[in-house]
Order: sequence, then structure tokens, then C-alpha cells
Amino acid sequence: MKIPKSYVGKEVRLTWLDPCSERTDLATAKKGKIALAKWIERGVIDDLTDGVVRFIQSYAYSAGQSEPDEAVIGWLPEDLIQTCELMEPLDENSNQG
Repeated sequence: MKIPKSYVGKEVRLTWLDPCSERTDLATAKKGKIALAKWIERGVIDDLTDGVVRFIQSYAYSAGQSEPDEAVIGWLPEDLIQTCELMEPLDENSNQG
């Protein structure tokens, strides 16, 4: 799936296919996309270069720091992304729990 450059810096929910391996009987081995694991993740698209999405799933701040100094990051080829949904910020004045 081609991700628009306008999504960089936005919080999204991605559904993507993950290449994997498995010991199995060659005669009954899965073929095609059904053989790939499926993941659903939420985070921020931080970069989009050469068809690869850099996706930040969480940040960490060392004690006393005001800026993050660590992150959990994934790199996903656009070709393996099935859906990309923009997450809407919650209205701070709403009564939603």
C-alpha cells in the first residue's frame, strides 16, 4: 500500500503482513499471502524513505529528561502494509471515558 507523505508525523493504525518461517510438510505448505502472519499496530509514522515506513510504537524518557532518548521502532516495507488508518485525537472536553 502506498502511504501518503502527509501521514509522516501522524498517529496511525497499521495492518501489515509479516514474512515468517515455519517447519511444515512441503506438500501441504501454505502459498501466497495466506502464509504471512498479520499484525495490527498503533504508532506514529516517523519517516517514509525508499518505500520503507519507519514506525514508532513507543518512546522512553530517562529520569529527569524532557525529550525522549529511546524508542521502539519498526521498519515496514509499504508493499506489506494492508491498511493505514489515521487515528483522531480525543477531544479533551468530551465526556468519553
